[in-house]
Amino acid sequence: MDFIEKIKIILPKEKNLDLVIREVKIDYNLVELMFFSSLCNEDRLIYLISSIKKKKINRQIIYRINNSQVKKIYKEEDALHSLFDGEALLFVSSSYALKIDVRNYPLRGIEEPEAEKAIRGSKDGFNESLNTSIALIRRRIKTHHLKIEPYIIGKYSLMNVALIYMDNKVDPSSLERITKKLKEVKLDSLIMSDRALEEAIFNQNKCLYPLVRYTERPDVASIHLLNGKMLLVVDTSSSVIVTPVSMFDHLRHVEEFRQTPIIGSFTRLLRIIAVFLSLFLVPTYLCVLEKTSLANVISISSPEGASLGIFTQSLIASVILEIFRIAIVHTPSPLSSAISLVSAIILGQVSMDLGVFSPEILLFVCIASICGFANPSYELSLVNKFVQIILIIIVWIFGVKGYVLSILFLFIYLVRIKVLDVPYLYPFCPFDKDKIKYTFIRPSSENNKNR
Repeated sequence: MDFIEKIKIILPKEKNLDLVIREVKIDYNLVELMFFSSLCNEDRLIYLISSIKKKKINRQIIYRINNSQVKKIYKEEDALHSLFDGEALLFVSSSYALKIDVRNYPLRGIEEPEAEKAIRGSKDGFNESLNTSIALIRRRIKTHHLKIEPYIIGKYSLMNVALIYMDNKVDPSSLERITKKLKEVKLDSLIMSDRALEEAIFNQNKCLYPLVRYTERPDVASIHLLNGKMLLVVDTSSSVIVTPVSMFDHLRHVEEFRQTPIIGSFTRLLRIIAVFLSLFLVPTYLCVLEKTSLANVISISSPEGASLGIFTQSLIASVILEIFRIAIVHTPSPLSSAISLVSAIILGQVSMDLGVFSPEILLFVCIASICGFANPSYELSLVNKFVQIILIIIVWIFGVKGYVLSILFLFIYLVRIKVLDVPYLYPFCPFDKDKIKYTFIRPSSENNKNR
């Protein structure tokens, strides 16, 4: 059976609306061109057909095609993947076909990422095209040390994935581990793109804290490459996975590098303080209220006038604020301001007049929530919110001793986490005196050059 007949049996024309099979006359022979009209560029197809119909004596068809990417394929699975990837197949022989790049995906333009905005600097961001994302990185790193390895993952989705790294800066053992994991991934699909890949490679379902960092900014991704990190770029996703990372890599933001070193360091220090306040402020305040003698020393009185206990108030207020956050995320933009106004009214004077919440509890819970928004890592901020609620419950049930033990347990848990053999609390555990200062201080350009 001819090569094209096998493909026609697998992909019947009557059950694939956008499948086009066209006969093209070349010299005195008829060849067949197959493609999906929804994934191909019509102008490039017309140019392709006109180029191969030109008579050029003693020249094979492959040399007549005016296209930058032409390749022979002999296997059915390769032919199917090429079709699903938006390429056209030209069947010129019974044993092989020529795949020709005429792809034209439905895409949005290059825009500034919503979650990683900066006052100064570039405003471009990754989009859902793998080639566009790679181009934005190549535009910033112009060296032969930049390596981009292709992978195809997913039984049904056949998703294109690119592993990007600098061969003169990446750790060889980490590179070997991640390439091995990529080759061993067995998934039906990558419809959820980078999230599904992360869970398959890093066993994220067994760990509470995020093991990778996501970014939609090409400049941030390029900086990580120059620092020896690796990138995983998945087609159809506008987010790029950065690995391996520590917890403190989640706390850095591009805005720090758009300011002077002193202001950038000040901003970074404030951000770190805000992240820790979002996690520990409310549980610590509850512990202080439990110890009346300590509360008297620092002039904090137990809230009065509320019908609910302080622990119940803290827990309910924290949960309600999280529900408001979820509601705003899922609310259309024109209505988001209305949701914010309603939340301010409910958790404002009305709730205090009704005696549901005391002003002190409401103040500390709101401060903790605002500090959570200072976290540049969305995934880490969600985990911190969850841990904060757990700590409130522990303080409620076990008191100050339970709170201290839970913090100790949390520290031990974080120490045990490793990402591709990189400790999650590095450079604190293990302690690295040369790099620990850069956790709090934004390095200058000279420091980056010398490191």
